[in-house]
Amino acid sequence: MSRQAGGWAWNNTRLQCGPSWVAPLDHPSLDAIALTDRDTGQALVHVRERDAHRAGDARRAVVELTTTPFRQLRAELLAWPLNFIAIDLAPDGAVSVRAGERGTAPLYLTAADGVLHGSWTTADVVKRMPRVDFHVAETARLLSLWFRYSHHTCFTGLYRLTERTTARYDGHGPIRFEQPAPALHSKARTLADDADVLTAYGSMLDAVLDRHLYDPDTTSAHLSGGFDSAVTGTHLSLRHPGRITASAMLLPGPMGKQQRTRRAEMLRTGRFRTDITTPALPPLHPDGRRALSGYVYPYEEPYHESTAALIYQLAGADIRTVVTGIGGDEMVALTPQEAPHQPVGPGHAMTEWLGPAAREALMDVDGDTCPPAVVNEMPLLAMASAAPLLLEAGIWPLHPFADPDMIRFGEWLPRSWRSCKSLHRRRLAALGLSELVVEPRLPENFTDVMNTAIRTTLPAQVRRLLDQGSPLIDAKLVDADTLTQALTRIESGDIRATDDRIADVVAADLAHRAAHN
Repeated sequence: MSRQAGGWAWNNTRLQCGPSWVAPLDHPSLDAIALTDRDTGQALVHVRERDAHRAGDARRAVVELTTTPFRQLRAELLAWPLNFIAIDLAPDGAVSVRAGERGTAPLYLTAADGVLHGSWTTADVVKRMPRVDFHVAETARLLSLWFRYSHHTCFTGLYRLTERTTARYDGHGPIRFEQPAPALHSKARTLADDADVLTAYGSMLDAVLDRHLYDPDTTSAHLSGGFDSAVTGTHLSLRHPGRITASAMLLPGPMGKQQRTRRAEMLRTGRFRTDITTPALPPLHPDGRRALSGYVYPYEEPYHESTAALIYQLAGADIRTVVTGIGGDEMVALTPQEAPHQPVGPGHAMTEWLGPAAREALMDVDGDTCPPAVVNEMPLLAMASAAPLLLEAGIWPLHPFADPDMIRFGEWLPRSWRSCKSLHRRRLAALGLSELVVEPRLPENFTDVMNTAIRTTLPAQVRRLLDQGSPLIDAKLVDADTLTQALTRIESGDIRATDDRIADVVAADLAHRAAHN
């Protein structure tokens, strides 16, 4: 976006003003409006998720107002309760970009040659950067799985617009960030004697879904078999019997057999229309984008190959909305004071191949991070990971458990309803689902899928990285000698619990290489 304000008009699928333009995602759940103050020349472009309670709002609008009504409407738009991105353009050409509190599809920003560039996919932004270098602290967090919510990313000069934050750019110097005040959260309360938690839970799910615009016939519920997606998926489908499409990646082995049995019961009970599935593919599968030298940002889905295959099937079935269970863990999480023991952080199981720069950066792992957010930081990062592939396919995601009202509902519940996901389990049991669904005997995770990658697809990539060199090694984020030793050990069949993190080394290296192509 160049430094120019006023004079906005729709040009096919984008709002344009001279050389500046904003192209909203073409989706029925989103709209955009451009406001101009005809007295001062100030302008605002506002792209937002539509509110079902205000479904009559114009989806594509350009409005010129005098100063007082301009300020009134601007204030209303900046208080929008659902997802939004607001772009202010001052008469002198300065640009400010603000995000709402939801974080469903965060914007990524960079500045080059006096122009501010932004997109929900980093693939559109990194090609604008004159150089792509690893940001030491953020890359160290990535490689150690010690994630923190920050406007920094693993590439220096590529920024994430975090929740409630304003990014300012005047055409000179760096982008400046103004972070919000820490969000306030609630504590557990005592239930009334006649409290009906499960009825209130169902009503809360209805209230959250009622706020969003979606067509049940073009909506899929991600039904992996986990408790979180099981609750949101079955609830959604029972609201719209026979109209919702279920979807999932299917695991191999005994875990996969259990997953299929449990999902079959959920599908019957939830009265889904149909089911779309794909086998879980190991990372760096030869048919995936990364193995074919395509750009995939390291923070995107770690099982990008499987996720992409599933999303392509959903898009081919004309799915436009996906409902997930992201945030379900955090909604019912115990506080540090309630937990039976303090969590053991990744730093206590640090991989041997981390280089000295990474180890030093992790000594201050919380440095330069965002204040407490309205939505917990791990759901924010999970939503950011999921968004690019979905939006690329024209699909808008809904995350009911990441709704601020739902988060507060969980925070108010006594510990007994949150411990071991009791709320979710009791909800599923109340639907009549069996003990196998509510208390599965085996964990259902991607351990076997990752172990397949460690034995098959990853060693060749690590060998290539060592033979050809890597900017990760040059930046002392990865130590070549210990990585070589780890590779030799893995190739001999000695696989350790933390070896899955070698996939993040390969993914970061491939992303850096693809960014230069």
